[in-house]
Amino acid sequence: MKRKLMLLMTCLMIGIGLVNAQISKVTGNVTSEEDGLPVVGASVLVKGTTVGTVTDIDGNFTLTNVPSSAGTLVISFIGMQSQEVKIKPIVKVVLKSDAEVLDEVVVVGYGSAKKVGTVVGSIANVTSEKIASRPVVNVMDALQGQVAGLQVFTSSGDPGDKSMAASSYLRGIGSLTAGNAPLYVLDGSPVSSEIMSMMNPNDFASVTVLKDASATSIYGSRAANGVIYITTKRGKMNEKAVVTVSGNYGVSMLAKDVATPMSSSQLLGYQLKHGIITQETYDKYMASGVNTNWQDYFFKNAPTYQGNLSVQGGGDKSLYYLSASYMNQEGIVYGSGYERYTLRANLETKVNDWLRIGANIAGAYDMTETSLYTYQGSNYTAGGILGTLLNQPYFNPYDENGNRLEKIPGLNSYDPNYLTDKSPNKGNQAQFNGNAFIQLTPIKGLTLRSQLGIEAYDYRKTSKKLSSHPSVDGIGTTTELFQRNSQFTITNTAEYKFDVNYDHHITLLAGQEGIKSNFSGFVSKTTGQNDDRLSGIWSGTSALLVNLDDYSGSMNPYSYAYLSFFGRAEYAYKEKYYADFSVRNDASSRFGADNRAATFFSGGLMWNIKEEDFLKDVDFLTSLKLKGSVGSTGNSEIGNYDHLGLVGTRNYNTQGGWYISAPGNEQLGWETQILTNIGIEASFYDRIRTEITWYNRKTKDMLMEVPVPYTSGFSTIMQNIGSMKNTGVELSLGVDIIKTKDMLLQFNMNYAYNKNEITELFYGYEEWPMPSYSLTYKVGEPLQFYMPVFAGVDPADGKQMWYVPGTDGETTKDVDLANSGALNQATGVTQYAPHTGGFNLNFSWKGLSIGADFAWVLGKHMVNNDRYFSENPANFAGKNQSTEVLNEWENPGDVTNMPKFGEIMIFDTHLLENASFLRLKNLAVGYQFPKNWLEKTKIIKNFKITAAARNLFTITKYKGADPEIDSNLTFGAFPNTKQFTIGAEITF
Repeated sequence: MKRKLMLLMTCLMIGIGLVNAQISKVTGNVTSEEDGLPVVGASVLVKGTTVGTVTDIDGNFTLTNVPSSAGTLVISFIGMQSQEVKIKPIVKVVLKSDAEVLDEVVVVGYGSAKKVGTVVGSIANVTSEKIASRPVVNVMDALQGQVAGLQVFTSSGDPGDKSMAASSYLRGIGSLTAGNAPLYVLDGSPVSSEIMSMMNPNDFASVTVLKDASATSIYGSRAANGVIYITTKRGKMNEKAVVTVSGNYGVSMLAKDVATPMSSSQLLGYQLKHGIITQETYDKYMASGVNTNWQDYFFKNAPTYQGNLSVQGGGDKSLYYLSASYMNQEGIVYGSGYERYTLRANLETKVNDWLRIGANIAGAYDMTETSLYTYQGSNYTAGGILGTLLNQPYFNPYDENGNRLEKIPGLNSYDPNYLTDKSPNKGNQAQFNGNAFIQLTPIKGLTLRSQLGIEAYDYRKTSKKLSSHPSVDGIGTTTELFQRNSQFTITNTAEYKFDVNYDHHITLLAGQEGIKSNFSGFVSKTTGQNDDRLSGIWSGTSALLVNLDDYSGSMNPYSYAYLSFFGRAEYAYKEKYYADFSVRNDASSRFGADNRAATFFSGGLMWNIKEEDFLKDVDFLTSLKLKGSVGSTGNSEIGNYDHLGLVGTRNYNTQGGWYISAPGNEQLGWETQILTNIGIEASFYDRIRTEITWYNRKTKDMLMEVPVPYTSGFSTIMQNIGSMKNTGVELSLGVDIIKTKDMLLQFNMNYAYNKNEITELFYGYEEWPMPSYSLTYKVGEPLQFYMPVFAGVDPADGKQMWYVPGTDGETTKDVDLANSGALNQATGVTQYAPHTGGFNLNFSWKGLSIGADFAWVLGKHMVNNDRYFSENPANFAGKNQSTEVLNEWENPGDVTNMPKFGEIMIFDTHLLENASFLRLKNLAVGYQFPKNWLEKTKIIKNFKITAAARNLFTITKYKGADPEIDSNLTFGAFPNTKQFTIGAEITF
């Protein structure tokens, strides 16, 4: 019995030894559930030990000398859920995407994507939910108030007017006369900002805003004003096709009343009192009872339609995303509108284990129509803002049956709808953009990628005056304008990732990029068309000389090119300490041969303090990171040939000849910005998220139009001279007020303060005024308004007063001095707002969701030029005026800012208004039907209905129609609109 027991024990020990021997070596493979591809560089660690490795190019790993006591492996990778698996000789692991961080994986430059928490630079990411299904032509409008430090303004509510599309600034203006727009990058290729109005918002996966030099220096050229990186949607491998159909219908209207013009009784009484009309005229129009609301006459409620279709998915080797959309937005005035068709195909294939190819291809076609309702020369009765303000309300534009008359009695002008029909102004554009790439992974950790990007468009615009137009005596004219533009971008990169002793993570990137852009165009005009049915340019009997000055040089052909070489090194230690360094050399054809190339550097550090031992066990602190960076970026956004002396042609005494059209400057070179950034990020209780950033942005060698003596034959020349700086603070805060399984109540806000200061001008000047723009440059101060400073109305005699420059509050009533500009002075009032921000409140409960997004601007100012017409009865006697005129001075002792009748108003600071505003940009209510209801259909996977309002209300002291206009003054501008939409989205 004893021998049997000993034999049994011996066999048991041998068995245990064999098992231990079998698991002392573990091999395995790690793949991604999303696309079925190997996960390269995944961390594999024996739990409770320091034994570990990383997966190779095929996702394989091998562990030797696994301790006999070990029982579990921990497999992890950025952006995926970590897994713990039991140790076996052969292990196969499929990692799932981490839903909580999936949207936080961003691309911040060339190379592979990163998790937001590992990015050293200052960035902000806006997901597709904040972008899609917004009834806007330009998707940038949906970003207003979403990102700290990013200002977005939509300067026109005319959907057909692309020239007034959304403008954006990041951390103030970095240049006085060179470009201030951010660089736009679409799926890795630089593109123009105009492309935003030609894209379907539902195709956007995310928009990442890169702010500091650590994030932007890798782009070098044109990145001085920040980078807006756009990624479009992709399919997923081994996923069945997902079909999504969505659509919405909306109505647009004026966002804000134009002004407060007088009613018929008010205007008639005012005109009678001042002898502008007779008693007989007064009695006639008072008896008629006519009181036309010209705002309702000119502006209407206009419909918007939008439809989208997409299919996405993938197989074992390929993934795809296909989409199509249609949008039709009518303007709120007759003859204005925008219609757009888009197509997109994003395809990617894994040819084998080391080769991938893919393409992101998009095309769009749009049709635009612009109206006569905006201000055109002295033709203020054409309609729109100034027609609303100045047309007398006692004139009736309708006949006895309520139909609009072709010619309005009393006004002696034609109905703008009638004139629009007689002078159509339409355009269409075919646009193509996309890129194709080939990507190789020849050895573990090394990725080679070559990509070709293309952006191209053909634009055609047709303007006519038909033969039936009342001003042409039966002889019509037609103008055809054509433009063609193309930009090709070739990018080649090599990225190498490797680890040292499992804790040191290193990424090295080297690359080259070349950009070539070409533009050409022509304009032609004929006359002699005598039948509206034959109004084409070919129907004219003779050609007309085209004044190219009317087209602001938009027909001149041009080309420009960039050639760049760049590199980046990144280092991370135990997900605790991070560093990166980048360098880029750019050469631009826009500069002289001696200064064509420049080199830009940046470096950044990040400390993940939460990972330190002294904070790991602090439960209330979820995360804490400290960031810092410094670097340089370049600005080259000037004319393509400013460095060259140019000749042109002109007619002189009926003969053609050459003349020197531009002086040139062969020493012209890069404008450079040095940006320093320090920030801290923290989150608490996994519910409160905050980020505070300080920056200092210095611009030197500014590209400026510098004045020269007129005896030179020129007024200005482009030079590298002068400097300025922007310093500021940005704050972001997010709070999950309620966070349960079925309910979420979330509040987010952002705030940015930016101080702009000119630090040096040209020729040693301390100030350079520009009276024609009502602006001045002044050292030590920001760009500010320059005009006579209004001192009020003298209560004794009702005359206007102005402060005399250079005195201690002395005033004058000399109108001639004010009109001549002798009283012009720096006002200390800035055009650009130093304070900007936004906040939103989101609530969801089961299938119900409610979201409200607000945007605000504080300290923005603008000259309300429309008031020059509507509060100036001496200059516009007989026209309607604002009700403000009723407060004019009448008797000694009256205290008012409206002078006595007969005083001529001038351009002074009484027209300079505070254009700060708070605007509810978007209010959306949605309901997603329960999935257990939809499962019964066996077809529908998701069904959601929404209702939304855009620009629902605006709080502002600005008296004009729209405070959002991005300009130093408004001039009968087409105002923004308020929109209401309903929509639905179905997924199959």
